[in-house]
Amino acid sequence: MKLSLLPYAAVAALSGLVQAAPSPGRLSVPLREDRAAAVAENRTEADDGVAFLLNKRGNKCGHSSFEDRGSEASPYASDCEMLAHNIASGGDWTVTHGVHRTLAQYGTCAFGAEGGGPWYTWVGNEDIRDLIRDSINKFKRPDGKVGSRGWMKCSGNSGGGRILWGIYHT
Repeated sequence: MKLSLLPYAAVAALSGLVQAAPSPGRLSVPLREDRAAAVAENRTEADDGVAFLLNKRGNKCGHSSFEDRGSEASPYASDCEMLAHNIASGGDWTVTHGVHRTLAQYGTCAFGAEGGGPWYTWVGNEDIRDLIRDSINKFKRPDGKVGSRGWMKCSGNSGGGRILWGIYHT
C-alpha cells in the first residue's frame, strides 16, 4: 500500500503560514461622537475566538448633582484625595436598589452609594474619582474637611438607574 504524502505536506505548509502571519495586536478604535474613549480587550491565540468587546473605561455614570454636606464631622479632604488615588488603576462596583453600600474608603473618608432602581446599577472608578475631585473643588472647608452627596444616572440592567452617592466620615 503506497501512501501519498502530498496532502500532509500541504497541511503542514499552510499551518506554518498561519502561525507566521502577523497578529494585529491591539485593536485601534476611533473615538465616538461624545469623545468617550473605548478600550479593546486584549486577546491571544489561546482565546476562544469571541469578538472583541468594547468597554468604556471606568465611567458608568453621567452628570451628577452636588450638595454641600460639609461639617466638623466630615472627612479630611486629603484622605479623600488618597482614596481617589488608590482606585485610579480601575474597578467597577454594583449598587443595588434601596441598599446603601460603602464602595471605597481610606482614613477618615468613605464613598458610598445607594441604588434608586430598577435592580442594580454600576459605578466605575473614574466616576468616584471625578465626584471626589469635584466635591473638593466646590466644597472644601477652611479646616480641610469635605462632605457632599448627589444624584446621578448610571448604567445597569434594564437601562440603568439613578443612584444617591455620598462622601462621608468612616
